[in-house]
Amino acid sequence: METKKLFDLDSYVKEFEATVLSCEENPKQADSWLVVLDQTAFFAEGGGQPADQGILGDASVTHVSEKAGVISHHCDKALEVGSIVKGCINWDVRFPHMQTHCGEHILSGIILKEYGFHNVGFHMGKDFTTIDLDGELTADMVRNVENLANKAIGENVPVFAAYPDKEALASIPLRKKPEVDNLRVVTVEGYDWCGCCGTHVAHSGEIELLKIVDFQRYKGGTRLFFHCGKRALQDYQMKHSMMKALAEEFSCKPEGVADAVHKLQQDLNDVKSQLNEKNKLLFGFLGEQLKASAPEVNGCKWLFLYGGFSADEAKTFAMNMAKQDDLFCTFFMPAGDAVRYALSRSKNVDSLSTKTLCQAMNKALGGKGGGNDDLCCGSLPNLSEEELKTFFAQQLEL
Repeated sequence: METKKLFDLDSYVKEFEATVLSCEENPKQADSWLVVLDQTAFFAEGGGQPADQGILGDASVTHVSEKAGVISHHCDKALEVGSIVKGCINWDVRFPHMQTHCGEHILSGIILKEYGFHNVGFHMGKDFTTIDLDGELTADMVRNVENLANKAIGENVPVFAAYPDKEALASIPLRKKPEVDNLRVVTVEGYDWCGCCGTHVAHSGEIELLKIVDFQRYKGGTRLFFHCGKRALQDYQMKHSMMKALAEEFSCKPEGVADAVHKLQQDLNDVKSQLNEKNKLLFGFLGEQLKASAPEVNGCKWLFLYGGFSADEAKTFAMNMAKQDDLFCTFFMPAGDAVRYALSRSKNVDSLSTKTLCQAMNKALGGKGGGNDDLCCGSLPNLSEEELKTFFAQQLEL
């Protein structure tokens, strides 16, 4: 027997009583029971909308699913079959879903009317709600539909669900026309008419606010990321706090932060360029010093360096030295709780394999990383200079 859906025509049912028809252990989750009632106000996950949560008797409902019209409440306790239990919806979970789902209807209806693009995918996620469109929107088009959606919210138009008969259904300008019997149509007066199974607010004003936070090309169309209601307000509050903090850091007004960041990036690029030029000189001087004291190994000189550079600088140094002949380089740079390494050899050195020595080092000393016979990079536990020098002296039979 299909479960009677109390939320179907009234999304504001928060509490109800029902008879437990069955209670079985959940085969897919330990300490979970699947409870079926004769009627429920709990919405089961579907149509892009997450499931409700709440209380059923003395059990917590953590998820709700539906199969062939039968709704199963995933509970943390078993409930007695035949008993009458009280259900209570977690409104803090449900109402944002109602706001967001209704906001999606308004947004989708406006996009179709303004640009002729259809909503071909909808998902309410933990971090964002997304809709996928079958056409590409520009930044100006996104701003336009956002403004129109918030205008619709401000108009506080009625929103309702109904099951129109065939004659009435034929006169409704449905955004989508699914081939199903007894279609449930959600109407946002003047903005959208769509077959839908979800829960919605009764008036558009209850959505409070809709904010599109991002958009991107997706499968030849557009994916929009947006928030509604409290989530949209919290997103704005968080970003406003971040912008205010950045403005204070840069000693400018919030509207000047972008220019300040751009200038900082330019200054950073200039400093990096100057540093690279100085490093070239330093690499040259240091390379000559290392070569002067380097021991001979298998027809080449072994250069060992511990500390003094960043991991990226050590890699660059190792690659530059490998451009010279007859060198094998082992450079190690402490970085926090680890030691980053860069191993290299000259092109004319074939008596040593950087890759083979790297693999031996990783295995013996607990390192991670790799590369090829000419260059290897990675990290090791926080070993001392003496420990690393001793290991390679043994490997190179010095």
